[in-house]
Amino acid sequence: MEITKTDLFYNISEQQQAEMMHCFKTYTRTYKSGEVICFYDDNNIGVGIIESGSARVIHFLPNGTQTILEQLCRGDLFGQLFYHYACPENISLEATCDCVVRFIDYEHIIKRCSKACPHHSQLVNNILVIISDKTRSICEHLEVLSGRTIRDRLNNYFEILSSKSGSNTFKLPFTMTALADYLSVDRSAMSRELKKMKDEGLIQTNKGIVTINR
Repeated sequence: MEITKTDLFYNISEQQQAEMMHCFKTYTRTYKSGEVICFYDDNNIGVGIIESGSARVIHFLPNGTQTILEQLCRGDLFGQLFYHYACPENISLEATCDCVVRFIDYEHIIKRCSKACPHHSQLVNNILVIISDKTRSICEHLEVLSGRTIRDRLNNYFEILSSKSGSNTFKLPFTMTALADYLSVDRSAMSRELKKMKDEGLIQTNKGIVTINR
């Protein structure tokens, strides 16, 4: 059984990981690109790990529009645990390419087993760190969405990506359609604004690579 190398298992040996996965009675499922992996109002989600591929957490609004809350890659976690503050019936997880997901029952994580294994305590500590990281990511998203105009949101997001990459040049993690959903704006309007920013010499773009001209 292959165990994904993720922060969930930080400071836990591969042998201990395998023992925990057996003890927790985990299971894997395979999903095709575009397939819904789960809805967050399903009480049986537990905690999921993306073992291969990628997925995105989507928030659907009553008017039919959607906003991408989070992009998940190999090793990332998901579940109600990370979005307990939101309306779960409006949130789902969709595969963005073929992927394999491992599910862990939430009860197995929060309840100590009879062996009281020290690596179980390490796992709980790791989850708390992951929750902290996800909270920071959510705050970044809110910072992006705080922009009143499309240009403001683009600039906010580009500055965050630039800071993370340590360079004025960085790669967008989204397609144009997904970027518009992440910014919660109309794609056509966003494309027009990007063109204006290029024409004004503020940015350069080339196949998903953006350079901020400072």
